[in-house]
Amino acid sequence: MALVKCKECGEQVSTEAKTCPKCGAKAPKKTSLFTWIVLIFILLIIYSANQAPTSSSSSKPAPSLTAETKKAKKVPSWSTSTSKDEMTGKLSAHAHSPNTSPTKVMSFPYSDVSAWLGVGCKNGSEWVYIGFSKSPNLTNTETEDGYSVIRTRIKWNGKVENVVLHQDWGAKFLHFRDDASALAKIAASNTALLELQWHGQQSTYFEFTLNGSSKAISEIKAKCAK
Repeated sequence: MALVKCKECGEQVSTEAKTCPKCGAKAPKKTSLFTWIVLIFILLIIYSANQAPTSSSSSKPAPSLTAETKKAKKVPSWSTSTSKDEMTGKLSAHAHSPNTSPTKVMSFPYSDVSAWLGVGCKNGSEWVYIGFSKSPNLTNTETEDGYSVIRTRIKWNGKVENVVLHQDWGAKFLHFRDDASALAKIAASNTALLELQWHGQQSTYFEFTLNGSSKAISEIKAKCAK
């Protein structure tokens, strides 16, 4: 049993009494447990509503890709370079693909080898080659006077064909024997996949993108023609 003050006279009144024994006023009613539960439930609803994000922020559309973002995702393209013979003044120009690694990493000491497909021109002549960051050490080659002949396969887009390459001893470049045919294939294809039998490795494959190759080759031809 608890005591509360009478709201009329201030006398202490038992919570179980129906009226004040001094002035006869009705005793104050206790707040029931049910009332407290309902009140707490209402307060929780109000609090949750204030914490929820507004509809304007939740329905905000995702930002669209800007021109800069699209440009950053652009596929790597071919580039060009030029050099000049200081003695003769003759200009040579090169168009080449981005560097690429083998489709499967080779073991040491060739684990960091990269390659690129290129086209060069000088004094009215043109040639197609594959350059490497390290001199390729190939098997199944035919040794000639000062160079080796490599007979292998290359796939232009989805078409596989045999190709003959040659490598000066110790050089970092493989040159196509039929430059005109290779140039035509580059112009008509999107990718080139070269197969090589590398010493101490399984069959090794290098895939080159031909994106932007036609434009780059046209640029170097114009420079060499001057």
